[in-house]
Amino acid sequence: MLVFGWAAAGIPQPTKEEFLSKIVIKSLGSWHYSPPKIDDAFSRKVYALQIKRMDPQKRFLVQEDIDSLSRFETDIDNELSQGTTTFFEASSALLRRRMLEAQALTVTVLEGPLDLNQDDSLPMDPEKQSWAKSKDELRQRWSRLLKYQILTHIQDVKETKEKEKEKDKPKEDGKEKGGKAPEKTKESAKAKDTSKSADKAKTVALIAKSATPEEQEKDAREYVKRSLHRLFERMLKEDKLEKVSSYLNTVSNSHDPHTEYFKPEAKEDFDLSMTGTLEGIGAVLREDDGYIKVVSIVPGSASWRQKELKAEDKILKVAQGSEEPVDLVEASVNEAVRLIRGRKGTEVRLTVQKPSGRVQVIAITRDVVVVEETYAKSAIMTPASGKKKIGYINLPAFYHDFNNSRGRTASADVRDELEKLKAENVDGIVLDLRNNGGGALDDAVKMAGLFFKSGPVVQIKDQKGNTTVLNDQDTDITYDGPLVVMINTFSASASEIVAAALQDLGRAVILGTDTTFGKGTVQSMLDLDAYLPPAFASMRPMGSLKLTIQKFYRINGGTTQYKGVVPDILIPDAYSNLEVGEKNLDYPMPWDTVSSLSYPKWSKNKVDLATLKKKSQARLKADPFAQKLADLSDRLQKQRERTYLSLQKSKYFQEQETARKETEKFEAVQKENVNLKVSPLALARPAADSLDDEKEKKWREALAKDFYLREAVNVLGDMGGSNVAAK
Repeated sequence: MLVFGWAAAGIPQPTKEEFLSKIVIKSLGSWHYSPPKIDDAFSRKVYALQIKRMDPQKRFLVQEDIDSLSRFETDIDNELSQGTTTFFEASSALLRRRMLEAQALTVTVLEGPLDLNQDDSLPMDPEKQSWAKSKDELRQRWSRLLKYQILTHIQDVKETKEKEKEKDKPKEDGKEKGGKAPEKTKESAKAKDTSKSADKAKTVALIAKSATPEEQEKDAREYVKRSLHRLFERMLKEDKLEKVSSYLNTVSNSHDPHTEYFKPEAKEDFDLSMTGTLEGIGAVLREDDGYIKVVSIVPGSASWRQKELKAEDKILKVAQGSEEPVDLVEASVNEAVRLIRGRKGTEVRLTVQKPSGRVQVIAITRDVVVVEETYAKSAIMTPASGKKKIGYINLPAFYHDFNNSRGRTASADVRDELEKLKAENVDGIVLDLRNNGGGALDDAVKMAGLFFKSGPVVQIKDQKGNTTVLNDQDTDITYDGPLVVMINTFSASASEIVAAALQDLGRAVILGTDTTFGKGTVQSMLDLDAYLPPAFASMRPMGSLKLTIQKFYRINGGTTQYKGVVPDILIPDAYSNLEVGEKNLDYPMPWDTVSSLSYPKWSKNKVDLATLKKKSQARLKADPFAQKLADLSDRLQKQRERTYLSLQKSKYFQEQETARKETEKFEAVQKENVNLKVSPLALARPAADSLDDEKEKKWREALAKDFYLREAVNVLGDMGGSNVAAK
């Protein structure tokens, strides 16, 4: 039981906010894996993160405000220990005053036309921008921000117009692709036209109003007015507990990025907050410098099937079908969830900014996660220049149905797929863990064990310094042939455990981007109500804490935390130079080591990694697609390093068009890259219906055009004979 000073001293009962502050800091100190000392150094960390999150775009506060708040920089530790929130209250009151001033300022600026032909620019990275020195400088910043919002709205309307034109294009000879004319009755056509008309009415009206540059500017300015009104209404809404909860989450995040406080709320919203999963489209999100950023896409979800929304996209706006978009800048993940989720079958339109800087509208039809699409599945690949067969297994997640003892598990399914591939007499196997964000730890241990006899897979260290070794207990080896494991920046947690273990054992060649995500920690949920003394029962509900309680370590002693797993064979990709992964989050836990374990190295079919690397590098240097890929990565890096974004209308659209064309060129190259023949297994499960059969066909077609997969096959060829290689 936690001990609290108020009850022990018999002094008057505190407010809920005061008590909540103290119970959170006590809980963090008691159960976090590595709780920091609550001193001035910790106070400075909380202060810096809170200031950053208060005004991430630096559009409300000026340098004078920051100077006035600096007196609290070393006081926060004392406040947290005492259960007081003076810094939070002072900073919140100041921010509210500045927001009211900004609200009045924007109304004034938007009264008249803004000159979009003026040679102006907007800083790309607010973190690298200093605080405004005066109110006049702040006004100039708002003028630039408003111009940017106007330009993005004009871009939205332009893209909507182009997509509507594409939709309305008549099919050749009234036929669908494939040559068969669609059957259509007068009644069905009329119903379709009626349903379309309502959805398109507003879009058509917007497009019609934007016939001239002046009308475009006016229409966009009116939209920005309405959008800002909603934004200020949302931000100025008084909810002290909500704001205290946000502040306590900052305190929690100052321990590490995955330690979070969750305020009491409706169960549905609470569950969504814990997972970060948006019901309806399937994306994991986080707040990043005032933006809602996509962390990953949920396998089997609507976004996963639609394929346009990607990790690292920033969601700028959200619209319900053809309705007017709502600005998501400065919104919380919870607010984004409420706007984006919805009923199955309804459409949501997201305005996103790609890492390249391109602003794009993505329409997604909400749907439930199709669980079957998260299951392990396999195929046979025959390289164009060889007669040998390569087995391929794709695993989107480490799933495990803990509520059903007979339910499917990732490790059991991979074992089954391995048996099928062995029956096909494959000459090597590729295990694809790209974009696999992890899941069940038990399955990670069992899955690694499918490829070697028995022994250690991962070490886990707790708060007390105790280290537990998780071993594969099964002495059977399901597959002992040549093995390549594919990873990328978005392979995390359980994926990193499997890749690290097989790499340390020398059992597999790891192929991928510069490093995996680097999440090597374990979290647990703590219901704060369960630890309330009876005297404070009236304070319920208190909310929950998600705490980091353990850390993963490889069998060689190094942790997978922070650095991730570095592949043996490196292939550049579009995300190689971007700031992606654990090390780029605020206050990540460090990389460190424990004692290395004793384990036997894999002795069968040994490989010469130095030779494999040399051959792969030579292929990539000579491959036109690899060079284009490297060029794209360099362009994205330059885009990220670019200091300013043009606000001159012609230049802005020119930059957007350039980004669009570069993306299309890249996509076109990918479609041309057909080098592998991909076939279903003879023992594959029969398709449930023609739709499933079509999905499988498209999946195999995508694999045939996968450049990274082709290189994995080439590496297997280098490992087991020249006949395997693809060209």
